Amino acid sequence: MGKQYRKWWWRSVLGIALLGIGGLVLSLSNARLQLSQEGVHEALYLPLAPGAYAKVHTYAGSGDAPIMPGYLDGPVVRRTAGDHWSASWFCEKRVEHRDGSGQRLDIDCGGQSRRHLLGHMPTPSHNVAAMPEQLVVLSDIEGNLGYLEGALARLQIVDGQGNWAYGQNHLVILGDSVDRGRDVSAVLWRLYGLTQQAHAAGGAVHTLLGNHEQYLLQGRMKSVHPALRYSAQQLGGYRSVFAGDTVLGDWLRKLPVVVQIGPVLFAHGGISASVARQGKSVQELNTIMRAYWRGETAPRDELELVLGRQGLTQYRGYLEALTPDYGQAGEDDVSLVLRTFGARHIVVGHTIVSKVQPLFGGRVYAVDVNSDAASGEVLLFERGVPRTVDIGVARNLPPKRAQARRSRSLFLTRPEDVQAVWQTIASNYELAQLPYPY
Repeated sequence: MGKQYRKWWWRSVLGIALLGIGGLVLSLSNARLQLSQEGVHEALYLPLAPGAYAKVHTYAGSGDAPIMPGYLDGPVVRRTAGDHWSASWFCEKRVEHRDGSGQRLDIDCGGQSRRHLLGHMPTPSHNVAAMPEQLVVLSDIEGNLGYLEGALARLQIVDGQGNWAYGQNHLVILGDSVDRGRDVSAVLWRLYGLTQQAHAAGGAVHTLLGNHEQYLLQGRMKSVHPALRYSAQQLGGYRSVFAGDTVLGDWLRKLPVVVQIGPVLFAHGGISASVARQGKSVQELNTIMRAYWRGETAPRDELELVLGRQGLTQYRGYLEALTPDYGQAGEDDVSLVLRTFGARHIVVGHTIVSKVQPLFGGRVYAVDVNSDAASGEVLLFERGVPRTVDIGVARNLPPKRAQARRSRSLFLTRPEDVQAVWQTIASNYELAQLPYPY
């Protein structure tokens, strides 16, 4: 009786397994691959019933041999010895490589010449500085090089050749310079070069980490533009492109999550009352963030300050509540934050507003206008006094209809399609293994 039962049990298990495998093969045989405009694989559509599909996103960076005219991703630069370096980049459809030396790398791609300044960054400060004569705030650029260049020129921060022309004044980049747009590397290299030029002129560029820079360094691919997924894969993978031994990866890991300039605090998401109650200084908060990127262990309550939902990059409480994590901030909460840091104003991005918006009687300014429906305003401080300036530079975000996808049938007889399926599984598994939020 026992042997017959075990035999029946194993046959049942085998039958169920075979049915499952058969069902999966049948589903894949009728599946479709969704592709971006560039031909990068974005998702698998698995049929469940007539007219019903399950959508499985892929973050592998695979594609149907995409060719992207004029598209440059990189360079990925690693220093070797002295002022020597090794660089790789993706141009239109192929990876190119160069070894060299010096403080500059010029790349010709798609009929354009791009300049990259490779000098070493100034030694990181404690991110507390005196208020200059003028200070401009830009936020949530999200890989939008066209907007960044237009804003810099209109504000006369750069001259006609694109060089720093703002003297001893300061520019604050309030986080989320990456993700969504495809020119992430170009935006980061632009800010990296401007930081060097500003420092040489006695001015400063303060580039802060937002939650999307944190996602980038953690390897989270959900908001990465399809073109960048593909090009990064050709360059060795997303994590390799921004690894700690690259010029940009090293720089990003040293950026602050909060800056205080004169009586003004800057943080991408905001500073919640719960963060203020911990009594950490600007220097201590940035030290926690940098130690995390070095792989050093820290107590959970410290990591919450820089990575948690009420932390400096994720908090939205000045504009909205996030139930059940926190309610909307009140006057007393803002007063506590300002009193703790000895400040008069807080400037935040992260949450989209229709125009630069003063809150709590002008003690808080929300400046994320990353929407074509929003105004073209930016926040300017003159001798420490805030005012808004409409620079008339549109974001020109791609309309949804311009992001129309195409799809094709999946063929399990094609090795490249079988590989695409496995890469989809692997990329989702890898994403699921990443700890969240830290």
